[in-house]
Amino acid sequence: MPVSLLEVYNLLPGTNCKECGTVCMGFVAKLIAREAKPEDCPLLLETAYSVNLEKLRDLFPPMEKELTGLIIEDENCIGCGICAVVCEENRMNEEVIYGKGGRYKDELVLRIEEGKVRLVDAKKCKRAFEPPEFCRACVDHCPMGAIELVSSA
Repeated sequence: MPVSLLEVYNLLPGTNCKECGTVCMGFVAKLIAREAKPEDCPLLLETAYSVNLEKLRDLFPPMEKELTGLIIEDENCIGCGICAVVCEENRMNEEVIYGKGGRYKDELVLRIEEGKVRLVDAKKCKRAFEPPEFCRACVDHCPMGAIELVSSA
């Protein structure tokens, strides 16, 4: 469900102190774009704002996907495995090439676990390389739209 700008703004201190590098509304935009974490606002770390910080953490949970910009919506994923097979880095594994899926010990970017896709190792994704390589194979081939990109990592 999309997050409202005003909903997020109302959880911030509203002082426009710029300690996070911008005014509060700018910080809202950074949060929504996943360019910042709630903890990046120093005032939110004060005891007076602890309830608001928890609410923001619920709206913007920590993401293992920050390196890649990939967001996986579990409720949309049907576990078909197409994303794992089309991932070029996964295709380095012979099992994946033949559509069997990697074995548990194999080093993969994406794996189907308990009927859902999981980002196993974000550092192996092309989008996390230094310099990053543009790749959207998993996003483009997901028939359910369960994988999105939130940034151009």
